[in-house]
Amino acid sequence: MERVGLGNYPTPFERMPRLEEELGGPKLFVKREDLTGVALGGNKVRQLDYILVEAKRRRADYVITTCGIQSNWSRQTVALAIKMGMKALLVLRTAQFKSKPKVYDGNILLDHIMGASIKVIKMRINEDPTDILEAEAEKLRRKGHNPLVLGPAASVSPLATASYADAMRETAEQADAAGVGLDGVVVAAGAGPTQGGLILGAKMLGLKTRVVGVNVGAYATESMKDVILKSAEGASRLFGSATTLSRNDIIIRDEFAGKDYGIPTRASIEAIRTVAQKEALILDPVYTSKTMVGLITMIKAGEFKKDENVCFVHTGGIPALFAYKRHFQPRHA
Repeated sequence: MERVGLGNYPTPFERMPRLEEELGGPKLFVKREDLTGVALGGNKVRQLDYILVEAKRRRADYVITTCGIQSNWSRQTVALAIKMGMKALLVLRTAQFKSKPKVYDGNILLDHIMGASIKVIKMRINEDPTDILEAEAEKLRRKGHNPLVLGPAASVSPLATASYADAMRETAEQADAAGVGLDGVVVAAGAGPTQGGLILGAKMLGLKTRVVGVNVGAYATESMKDVILKSAEGASRLFGSATTLSRNDIIIRDEFAGKDYGIPTRASIEAIRTVAQKEALILDPVYTSKTMVGLITMIKAGEFKKDENVCFVHTGGIPALFAYKRHFQPRHA
């Protein structure tokens, strides 16, 4: 499959010995998808590397997309659009926040610095702004532009899933080079395609690796499983493979999401501190911190044995941490 070719691959595969010691095993590794490059990276770079081939084919001069105010997807879309010589227009939903930001911070600050046009609408993360995207596209067409619209479906497309099937191959090769077999992979389950791609990739490779998703609260687990099955079916066809997933292949844990999407929990805040202080690895407040809580809890419950090898997939999102800075201020006497 064709790629735009803007990501930095392979991303590092690293041991986490101090966290491993803190938790008493198993052997812990991290796949550094936060280091895919381009405007601070993240897992969306790998997905967009496939998806934006369509922009190249259409000779688009604008990309229009949507997500939340603190969206990693939007930041990485803007970044890749710039690298491809296009402009970006973002329709950002307030999502977990009650109102439009008075001061830009985190991802939206980076979007603004990179020159994106930004329209903020009051809407939850699981609501669909497709009509608004199309209206904005029509305005641009009337001005003579040729926009490509990446609506909510783009981030859960077969191409997005295929990119992470390929990432699973990359990770398995790195683990093999390190002399370990991967017994488990733990990853954030936001919309589904990253986990779906990892499951599909493992199955295509004939691996017995257990890929566990931690639901971060954006979508209901059963609807995510529907998305994964549909997207993986399309991704498999793109590879020319007959591999299929069943519902039983998909493991998603619900109990670590907290009150809602984008709302930190005490445990997720503590996980950010712990991993930073043990491994100098910075997690984000929306996805990877809740995923790390899931991993730590599963280890303490004995769900991974001490002699097993488990990989945590760091999907990025670090810029959002700065929009949550009030949770990490020093405690003054």
